[in-house]
Amino acid sequence: MPGRTLRKAAPPAAPAGREVEAQCALQLRRIGDKWDLRQKILNLLTKLFFPET
Repeated sequence: MPGRTLRKAAPPAAPAGREVEAQCALQLRRIGDKWDLRQKILNLLTKLFFPET
């Protein structure tokens, strides 16, 4: 459109920033996996000890 300025693209993240993001994502994945395993174990115990529910 005439009269409007275009937005400038954000500069690419620094390589060190990408490494930090990757480590953070990996740690969050591990935490999520642990919580998922914990929930599966609790569900199994619930089924074993309370078969009616």
